[in-house]
Amino acid sequence: MRFAISVPNFCPAELAPTDRSQLHRLVDGARAAEAAGWDGFFVWDHLVFWKDWPLHVEDPWVLLAAIAAATERIRLGPMVTPVPRRRPWKLARECVSLDHLSRGRLTLGVGPGTPAQADYEPFGEPGDFPT
Repeated sequence: MRFAISVPNFCPAELAPTDRSQLHRLVDGARAAEAAGWDGFFVWDHLVFWKDWPLHVEDPWVLLAAIAAATERIRLGPMVTPVPRRRPWKLARECVSLDHLSRGRLTLGVGPGTPAQADYEPFGEPGDFPT
């Protein structure tokens, strides 16, 4: 059996750190998880998460690259990358690059992503899954 940590890569805007970026705190958390013996460290892939809730959101792919460079053993990846929101060939290139950077430690989770109304509609995309 393996154990992993799933961490949202955002926090309420009013709680966003002022002394260091949340990105640094999450990288430090991945290092600590690896040192404590955890098997994986996974982040969420959202642009907004909830449109009525102002959040400070870190880009998951930049964050995962920083985690890959700062760790040696722990598996990493997005919990669910919303493929409909991305160009498949761009996502494939990012995954290959991250897998190489991490020396084969990427685990890729894919799906439509939720909540659709928050991650699609604010950017002019349809918010219903069939479309």
